[in-house]
Amino acid sequence: MPSIDSVITRAAATYPEHVAVHEWEGKQVTYSQLDYEVSNFAEWALTQGIQQGDAIAIHLPNSIAYLVAQFGSFRAGAVAAYINYRLQFSEARRQIGMCRARIVITTEAKAAELRTASEFADTIFLVVGAAQGAFTNFDDVINTKQHPRCFPDGLEDCDAIIRFTSGSTGNPKGLIVTHRAWLVRAMSMLIEEMQIVPGSTTLVLGQLSHQAGLFVIPTFLRGGTLLVMEKFSLPTVAMILSSTEISCLQIVPTMFTLILNDPMARAAFGSANVSRIVYGGSPIRQSVLEEVMQLAPNTEFVQSYGSHEAGSISVLDNAAHHDLTLWHSAGRPMLTVGLRLKEPVSTDGVGEIEVKSPWLPCARLTSHGREPIKEEWSSTGDLGEIMNGHIFLRDRMNDVIISGGFNVYPAEVEKVIGAHPQVLDAAVASAPDEKWGERVIAFVVVKRDGEFIEENLRDYCKTQLAGYKVPKEFRLIGEMPLNPNGKPDRRYLSQSLWAGQERRIN
Repeated sequence: MPSIDSVITRAAATYPEHVAVHEWEGKQVTYSQLDYEVSNFAEWALTQGIQQGDAIAIHLPNSIAYLVAQFGSFRAGAVAAYINYRLQFSEARRQIGMCRARIVITTEAKAAELRTASEFADTIFLVVGAAQGAFTNFDDVINTKQHPRCFPDGLEDCDAIIRFTSGSTGNPKGLIVTHRAWLVRAMSMLIEEMQIVPGSTTLVLGQLSHQAGLFVIPTFLRGGTLLVMEKFSLPTVAMILSSTEISCLQIVPTMFTLILNDPMARAAFGSANVSRIVYGGSPIRQSVLEEVMQLAPNTEFVQSYGSHEAGSISVLDNAAHHDLTLWHSAGRPMLTVGLRLKEPVSTDGVGEIEVKSPWLPCARLTSHGREPIKEEWSSTGDLGEIMNGHIFLRDRMNDVIISGGFNVYPAEVEKVIGAHPQVLDAAVASAPDEKWGERVIAFVVVKRDGEFIEENLRDYCKTQLAGYKVPKEFRLIGEMPLNPNGKPDRRYLSQSLWAGQERRIN
């Protein structure tokens, strides 16, 4: 099996003049141009002394430059380290330092900030849009034909990618996968999730450093066009959906909620020509899913479930979206995925989900360096049960609230609150309680014309939940804080609740 960058080589040979990537209201590149720029980048990296297995950190927003750096790193035999562009200086500094990147690809503002750190004194910064003389300019490198070199081969079982966890626990770790693992995962996703039509357009609304990056190779394998936007913007989404035929749309549930609450984006979504929507990354509320399916009755919906450590796990296909008994399911395991519940399983049939697949990480990157992973099964940290071959998720292990000896799953409570007609979004966290150990606190964002009446929400929850699950307190907030991966940041919300406590368990 070849290395990941061979996807570009094959596409350039088969679809040379097809548009490979389109930056909305910006640059476009064909497959032949992309292949040329990838080779120039790889040749430049080798002239800088990059050796097989060295890390190149990519700290960029969604762009053609991001993809050139990514595939150019593969072609040079380097390991591409994906650094979320939304991270603050201290977070990015830590991750780049952990992977010991020889080269960092970023913007001028980020490069100027990172260069102040003493550990990056010998790091090479290649900067997109660099001013003359300040840094080496990315465009100068990819548009200048370098001296031809023989690129490394036989890389299929070598390290290819470092992806960092979101860091919500405060201790991010890098997960390393091989070329073979990433290609097998991409081909499985193409077949079971995306089913991209040859030559069509894929629109990704998330970040290429995270879930949206999984849509790149399947699109390229079909000679399609990947349409990217630098960052999620409702006016831009409305403009794209109103003017472009989309075969496959990548989205996370939080974005559905934002679109539904914005008149212009909602209207564009309802009239859009989108063949298939693939969503995942966090749970979706039933009321939200019902509404988007009503707005787009001719669109196929597919839910993808996975985790940072285990990768892609299961798929809820379009047919299952029309079976009400499966609406809370995360779908069936993918064909090459093994699934089990870790012992001990609770009396209600809930246990931690463990996964075995061909694309599990081969190693972890910690502050101590690269540590090979020897376990065949990967723990997801998700609690769930398996019924009739389908996965039903209950919550994250580290989010479970234990109140009076009973387990309360925040996702379950959030789903109930989110179904209230006045509520736009909700997040549930715990607070220490002298009597119960922990008590349930709900943070609520109401709709634009909604009214916040705590007793109404409490009474509503009492009709849907056991008494110990009903929040003891509802707090109104103007906007839901999100972590760098676009998910409600429960940890941030609960910080003030646990202030002064020695540990976050009571």
